[in-house]
Amino acid sequence: MGEEWDNGPGPRARASFAAGLAKGSPILIGILPFGLIYGAAAKAAGLSLPDTVLMSLTVFAGSSQLVFVGLWQEGVNAFALTFTVVVVNLRLLIYGSSLAPFLGRNEPLPLRVLRSYALTDESYAISMAGFVNPGFRHSRTAYYLGCAFPTWIGWQCSGIMGHLAGSALPESVPLRMAVPLVFLSLLVSVLSASPSKAASKAAAALGAGLSAILLSGLPYNLGLIAAIAVGVLMGSLVSMGRPSVPGPGAGPKR
Repeated sequence: MGEEWDNGPGPRARASFAAGLAKGSPILIGILPFGLIYGAAAKAAGLSLPDTVLMSLTVFAGSSQLVFVGLWQEGVNAFALTFTVVVVNLRLLIYGSSLAPFLGRNEPLPLRVLRSYALTDESYAISMAGFVNPGFRHSRTAYYLGCAFPTWIGWQCSGIMGHLAGSALPESVPLRMAVPLVFLSLLVSVLSASPSKAASKAAAALGAGLSAILLSGLPYNLGLIAAIAVGVLMGSLVSMGRPSVPGPGAGPKR
């Protein structure tokens, strides 16, 4: 069940936001190089600094922004460019449906819009690792927004720095390694949460990982969407075939 956001953010919400902030901050180690790559790529593609910043503020999705600047530089037509970016972001629909049971449905519309805007791979993985923990006692929406804030501020700042630095960034620095490392750290975080579901999550990770490799040649990044579907199916099948075992400290839900 979700929880309502009554009378604005009170002391519990502020404490929960701070807890999420603490959990989400370490991801900056990977986000900063990721953003530098985006900023430099945007400049190389001919985007001005205001255009680069505007895209980060409105789109706020690292993988699709990198895809956009790459296709823009190649002169791809607007329809194909827009379609590809939308397909890359389809995974966020799956994330949103997964988060929905944990977040309040009766919260003010602006807060629900902010929740949707803040949804990224990082905010989803870090907050869900907390939500599925039987000992979790924070205000979920505030915790989720706290998890998302470091990613947001880090992405905006690093994109600007990458654009300003441009070609001055040395090629000897393996910045591109930051992208897979970010997602690898998120995978470890999710797999280590809620030991009672380790088998289903391992099956989902294995199925999605192998599918992503085998289907990587599909156009418009459709292999990513297919890999997500395979991962969800594998995890669900394993979960249905195993009895639910309460994790350490499990107790009645609040």
